[in-house]
Amino acid sequence: MSDAAARELENTETARATAGLRVRVSAPGDPEAPGPPTRPASRRRLANLILGKAFLELLLLAALAVSFHSNAFPPTFQGSLDLAEARGVRGWVVDRSRPGEAVEVQLYLDGKFVAGGFADQPRPDVQAQGFAPDERHGFVFDLDPPREGEHEASVYAVHASDEGSRRTLQLVGSPLRFNVR
Repeated sequence: MSDAAARELENTETARATAGLRVRVSAPGDPEAPGPPTRPASRRRLANLILGKAFLELLLLAALAVSFHSNAFPPTFQGSLDLAEARGVRGWVVDRSRPGEAVEVQLYLDGKFVAGGFADQPRPDVQAQGFAPDERHGFVFDLDPPREGEHEASVYAVHASDEGSRRTLQLVGSPLRFNVR
């Protein structure tokens, strides 16, 4: 037998010449086991801490989203789109945070911008129902008759936030459909 083969058969742990390699297999909790002991309680605690951290991050993200939404889209506009027909669109809108000011509005017909203006037309019914201190919160858009078929009119209140650097639109009432023949 060669020297290399003899060294291969030699067991360095016991200094005996036997075939094979001995590997120690230990049970969990064996004090003689190599490496750090496994601690199920530590792992469970770590998992709970990671889940708790993820939950807190989710709460923070939700708070930021609500804060941004309430700043960009204030729930202070109240109004209605009363009539939409081939000759025009009319309704009213009030900004409850500033009820004495006229609200800027934009008309969209079939999803395309058509006109803009201010809700400053007389609407005595808006004042009578207590929505505003005065009656100048109506809007009227006169239209050139659109092509034949069904159309959808939407009016949006313009909200300027971040000191006027950002402008967002909030739908006034519900869109109205009308037919032109």
